[in-house]
Amino acid sequence: MKAKGKKLSNSELDELFQKTAEQIRGSDPDPTVVRGAADRVWAKLSSEGMEATSSAAPSTHIRGCDDFRGLIPAYLTGSLSEARRMLFEDHTHECVSCRKALIEARHGARPGVEAYRKTSNVRPFVRPVVRWAIAATVVIAAGLFIYERLSRVSDAFNTIVYAMDGPVLSVGTNDTRTLTIGDKVAAGEKIRCAKDAGAVMKLPDGTLIEMRERSEFSVTRNSGDTTIHLDRGNVIVQAAKQRDGHHLFVQTGDCIVSVKGTIFSVNSGIKGSRVSVIEGKVHVEHAGREDVLEPGAQVTTSTAIERVPVTEEVSWSRDREKYTRMLAEVAVMKRDIDDRAPMPEVRYSTRLLDMSPANTVIYVAIPNISATLRESQKIIDERLAQNAELRDWWLKEQSAGGRHDWNQIITKVVEFGDYLGDEIVVAAGLDSKGEPDGPLVLSTVKDAAAFRAYAQQQISSLTASGKKAPSIRFVDDVNSAGEVEKSDLYAWINGDLLLAAPRMSLLKDAASGHAGFSQTSFYSRLAEVYHDGAGFLIGADLEHIIGAHRSNGKESAAMKQLGILDLKHFIVEIKDEQGKPSNRAVLSFNPSDHGIASWLAAPGPMGALQFISPDANVVAAFVVKNPSALVDDLLNAINAVDPNLQQHLAQFQSQTGLNIRDDLAAPLGGEFAFAVDGPVLPTPSWKLVFEVYDPSHLQTTIERLVDAINVLAAKEGKRGLQWERTQSGGQTFYTLKSVDLGIELNYTYTNGYLVAGASRALVDRAVRYQESGYTLLHSDRFIAALPGDKHPNFSALVYHNLGSVLAPLSRVGGLSQALPQDRQEALKSLTENAPVLAYAYAYGDRITFALNGEKGPVGLNPSDLLGMPGSFGLQSIIGGAMGK
Repeated sequence: MKAKGKKLSNSELDELFQKTAEQIRGSDPDPTVVRGAADRVWAKLSSEGMEATSSAAPSTHIRGCDDFRGLIPAYLTGSLSEARRMLFEDHTHECVSCRKALIEARHGARPGVEAYRKTSNVRPFVRPVVRWAIAATVVIAAGLFIYERLSRVSDAFNTIVYAMDGPVLSVGTNDTRTLTIGDKVAAGEKIRCAKDAGAVMKLPDGTLIEMRERSEFSVTRNSGDTTIHLDRGNVIVQAAKQRDGHHLFVQTGDCIVSVKGTIFSVNSGIKGSRVSVIEGKVHVEHAGREDVLEPGAQVTTSTAIERVPVTEEVSWSRDREKYTRMLAEVAVMKRDIDDRAPMPEVRYSTRLLDMSPANTVIYVAIPNISATLRESQKIIDERLAQNAELRDWWLKEQSAGGRHDWNQIITKVVEFGDYLGDEIVVAAGLDSKGEPDGPLVLSTVKDAAAFRAYAQQQISSLTASGKKAPSIRFVDDVNSAGEVEKSDLYAWINGDLLLAAPRMSLLKDAASGHAGFSQTSFYSRLAEVYHDGAGFLIGADLEHIIGAHRSNGKESAAMKQLGILDLKHFIVEIKDEQGKPSNRAVLSFNPSDHGIASWLAAPGPMGALQFISPDANVVAAFVVKNPSALVDDLLNAINAVDPNLQQHLAQFQSQTGLNIRDDLAAPLGGEFAFAVDGPVLPTPSWKLVFEVYDPSHLQTTIERLVDAINVLAAKEGKRGLQWERTQSGGQTFYTLKSVDLGIELNYTYTNGYLVAGASRALVDRAVRYQESGYTLLHSDRFIAALPGDKHPNFSALVYHNLGSVLAPLSRVGGLSQALPQDRQEALKSLTENAPVLAYAYAYGDRITFALNGEKGPVGLNPSDLLGMPGSFGLQSIIGGAMGK
């Protein structure tokens, strides 16, 4: 102890201050108390209310206080994203004016101190006490403020220069200093790499930030959250695993990246930002949207920035070889699984179909995939054992996605499947009221006693570990057993048959036999599928489903006219045939002379495709039986809902002299085609071709329609449509221009077809394609996608070679960013995959739909079941079911 009254030296004062600061830092005040005290201080000290906060939408870019204040309405309603909320709270903790604006928006304007004095009824001798209370509150708030600032400064100085190659600078407002390895960098201090230089910075939590030349960023911390403010340039972040409740952010001028532990690249430039993921999962918020990126995925914040391969984006890194190997190894592992892991064999018969309830309207048959999963897991284990980097990536990937127990899940699925036969069936029906009934789960077991013991042991293990386990009651005598409260599932093993249902009555019905189902057309249709070989099978009895919910009102009349009430069955099949994946869907009808069943013609020639070039990006074509009958069905369906339709049609005919059926539909043939046949920017190169039996009649109809439109336009003070007709090589070309809208339509008649397009040049080229034979029908890629079957033609087809069109299109207007994440991945897959042909065959009472690709039929692969990057996956199914 120092003698009382003795003056302390400077060093002793420094030591005392340091101890005091450490004591303050060592305390852990309740954040709620901190915020409450601060709010009360500023509320009492404010001398006048602030202006009402703007209610504008949150700013896309956060550049200063005005932008933060624009976030206040969204913050108060809880509609801010997690990343933006963290940044907002961080800023308002530091900025007095923004904090006051938040207080005013939350509580309304408060009277100033003078107003309080004038209106207060507090007696004069109380006022000094109030002043001392205010002063004490100010001191407490100041102490808490000092605590927060000291904590921030202390944490910031733990950020160090970990490695460097060339000059690295600390850039301040008034000075610039050169950094060396081991130097500490304070919060908010900007770090800049000089030209031809690079550096790696290490954050307090172990996160490494690799900087490219000319890059610049700063780091701030708040309540355990760390934000890297990337002003410009390119960084690769190896984010350490964040503690619960803590986050790591990277903020650029137009996006916020949020992670908890992963490796990713952020490139910020004049045009915008590009974020790429090497490992783990990354959330990117930009322009009011949030994207979730998986390994190998990428997003850009501007249509002016192209996407590039992730390997190219990180090619400047000192660890580029490791990153490249990692991405390549994942692709090889996925390909290896698809090549070596066998898909389940098709099944040509089943006892389970006969056991299904008589009222079955949904039938799902899933092959036992335990062998496929076992072999897939074996391949993964082999490759992980051979490659340490791949093993580390795989473990981090599972952990980052909350799937650290994925191997255990696969093991359990395989174990469970080993006790079962080759198929699991789920059948659901409709009760007498048309309500869902069931489901009933059916399978066979190889060893009934062993399976029952295994299932009970697994339930006991879950219960013992504290996890929620389903309540399953095994029934020995189904006829004498009764319902038990709080039982989720009843299971009955009869010989080698396993049946499970949520109600005992379903098991009792199954025990009594279901001869009724075998008499239905739905049963017969499913039996056909098994006869041809069944894989993954989903069937729906549309006739009974629609019949149970049909009404007698206008909607029912419209559905009848459209043929909806004639639908019978819908069957989806996914299987392997002779080692090749195949999938198809079949929609069947009751015989009808109207509606959907009567529209599509049997497979036939499509001369309209001769006007489409081999380089077309998207093509859709179909043949119909009778265009006039199709128009009749559509008009009759509308008339059933809107009885005034006939009056409107009569009025239209009296004004124009036109009849929609006789003047628009009757002149047409049965072929139609649409294509995007050329660049999509700046004007999409769309093309429309349809067969015409009476060109002069159709042209007269079009001219009278244009006259009617111009009459209406003149009444509204608009200029309407203008005609242009030109002759070239004996061919008449028509151009319709909308003066008001600035768009045009070009078309011509040739060889029994009307060919229309966005420009005269596009129409002219289409005619030359047909004359020269240089058409889609002779494209090597189109031919490679054709299926091998007995049909020389199609009833309908959709062909896409989207790699060349979606890559630039996805960057226009933020198309890709506007889609949900799962659709973004699908879009990305389309831009990279080979062309795909979807086609349909109409047989009168059914239509078959299928897919084919340049490399063969498109189907389900083993890696898809495992949920490898870029695939749908059993992993996603289980994760969704478990709420992960």
